[in-house]
Amino acid sequence: MTPEAVALPEGTVTVLSTDLVGSTVLNQRLGDEAATALEREIAELANIHIEKQRGVMITSAGDGLMVAFQSARRAVACAQEIQRGIARLSRSRPDLGLKLRIGLHTGEVVNDEGGLHGETLIIAKRIESVAPGESVYASDTVRGVLGTARGELEDRGEFELKGIDARWRLWEVPWQDSETSGVLPGSARTPFVARGPERARLVRAVEQAREGHGALVFVAGEAGVGKTRLVEETSAEAQRLGLRVLVGRCVDQQGAPPYLPTIEHIEEAARQATPEVLRRALGENAPEIAKLMPELRLRFSDIPEPVALPPEPVETRLPLRSVIFLMPVAVMVATCMRFG
Repeated sequence: MTPEAVALPEGTVTVLSTDLVGSTVLNQRLGDEAATALEREIAELANIHIEKQRGVMITSAGDGLMVAFQSARRAVACAQEIQRGIARLSRSRPDLGLKLRIGLHTGEVVNDEGGLHGETLIIAKRIESVAPGESVYASDTVRGVLGTARGELEDRGEFELKGIDARWRLWEVPWQDSETSGVLPGSARTPFVARGPERARLVRAVEQAREGHGALVFVAGEAGVGKTRLVEETSAEAQRLGLRVLVGRCVDQQGAPPYLPTIEHIEEAARQATPEVLRRALGENAPEIAKLMPELRLRFSDIPEPVALPPEPVETRLPLRSVIFLMPVAVMVATCMRFG
């Protein structure tokens, strides 16, 4: 629905902002023509629900849009229906890995020179930017005007929004229907709660890794606070985005093999790579890596003996060589390395 079709609102409105996760990578995979056709299909899907809920388009770009609603309830309903539509589209084309994030905020806007302006638009965009893919995040003000429907929203904690003073409490709007699966399909686990900001930060790091910007993240805390569940949730999201997940476990007991997590990462990467790719990835680090994984010498007879070095640097040298080895393997398919 264009601004010409319906007058732009003024005063207190609820603004909906969307973003297609990984749109740049998707464009590179599909090519300009196919990517443009897909963006047009997504926009048409969204427009059906925007018109149904009487929304007014503020801006529309290839990978996202911004819409104003006079009713917060209608904005929430529109966001839910858009996500359901994207989920159905994704199920019909699983190779695309479509993920959309949506942010909602209620506040004052000004209608000036044929366009809407004000901090409300900025905050809606900032909320959308911290939301994980496949989610709808809303501000406290949206929740405040929803009446009895506010009980359906899930508290995701406080977030720092870029360029905005103070932290903002955000709420996730549930949208999945009977056709969609949960975070971990087939699992009978209890709902994942109370780690919204942490999960959003980890998922954001995963999305950035998918686009070629890797990072190392440490998750620390007392026993029983939910570190393992948090990392498992993030790993599941990484797999849904098409990333390879390598898991290495630490064993807290006497006599545990040294460098066990690193060894498990290497073994898993070796299983997933072809012999040619594996040998090329090992490169000149093969002698050091073979210390951790001796069976490599059975697979590759050309691995020379390692250079004799003083024993002291070994503790730092071996893990470093392992990371250097895994880097070219990770280039083939974006990889999430997990230590447990």
